[in-house]
Amino acid sequence: MARGTFAPVAEQVSEQEFLAVHRTLTDAGFEHYEISNFARPGRRAIHNSAYWSGEPYLGIGPAAHSFDGRQRRWAVADIGRYLDGGDRYESERLTERDRYNETVMTALRTIEGLDTEAIGRRFGPQRLEALLEAARPWIAAGDAALRDGRLAIPPERFLLSDAVIGALFWDCLLYTSDAADD
Repeated sequence: MARGTFAPVAEQVSEQEFLAVHRTLTDAGFEHYEISNFARPGRRAIHNSAYWSGEPYLGIGPAAHSFDGRQRRWAVADIGRYLDGGDRYESERLTERDRYNETVMTALRTIEGLDTEAIGRRFGPQRLEALLEAARPWIAAGDAALRDGRLAIPPERFLLSDAVIGALFWDCLLYTSDAADD
C-alpha cells in the first residue's frame, strides 16, 4: 500500500467480504470459533487455545513465548544470541489490570466468549457487576450475547470486537476500586 500498488479496502467492502467468508465457510460445515479461525467440528487448532483461555504455556527456542499466569517471558529471536547462552530472555510481570484486560480481550475473540463466573471469582463481584453493566448496550444492540453465564460476541459481529472489547476494559468500567497491581 505504501508503494501505491494497491489501495486500502473501504470499510463497507471489508465487512461484506468478511461476512461472505463467514457465510461460505459456515454453510460448508466449518465452525467460526475465533475471530480469524475456522475449522471442521472437532478439528480446532489447539496451539493458540492456551492464549485465548489464559492458561499457562511453555515456549522453547528462539523467539518462543511462555506464560505462567502472572508473568510472560520470551527468548530473543536471534539464533546466534540465543545459542551464546548469555542474556537471552526478557519478561514482563502482568498487573491485575493487565490480566483482567487480557482475559476479556482473548476470551471475547472466541465463540465461547467470557466465563462471567470466572471473572467474578478471579477479579471480584464488583468488577463482574461493572463488566455486565458496561456490556448491556452491546447486548441490547445484538453485538454481544449473555447466555448460560458466558458473554460472547456472535461470529457475524466479530468485526466489532475491538469496540466491544475496548468498552469492557478495566479503565472503561465504572468501578470503585482501581488497584492495578497485586
